[in-house]
Amino acid sequence: MTEEERKRCELRAHMFKALAHPLRIYMLEKLKERPRCVCEMAKELGVDKSIVSKYLTQLKNAGIIEDKKRGTLVEYHLAASCVLELASCAESSVLEVRKKRLMI
Repeated sequence: MTEEERKRCELRAHMFKALAHPLRIYMLEKLKERPRCVCEMAKELGVDKSIVSKYLTQLKNAGIIEDKKRGTLVEYHLAASCVLELASCAESSVLEVRKKRLMI
């Protein structure tokens, strides 16, 4: 493996690690609709703001979302909507494989 290939694989692993929680994926689905702040997201999800903040930071560090400051308010938006398309495609494939296994 070349150094470039290693870095590419590490970047992808970092991205997938950030996606590895159902609540973070749900947060991305909400951010696809429109930008949101931590307070709004916490209220919608029914979880503490500290959890939302931590998860948003993980998604931001992975490059999947970005933030925009408006005075004291920080709004987050989806930067890589293709991540949700990838998840949808993978989900369809996995469900099809499971369905085939049950038929055998």
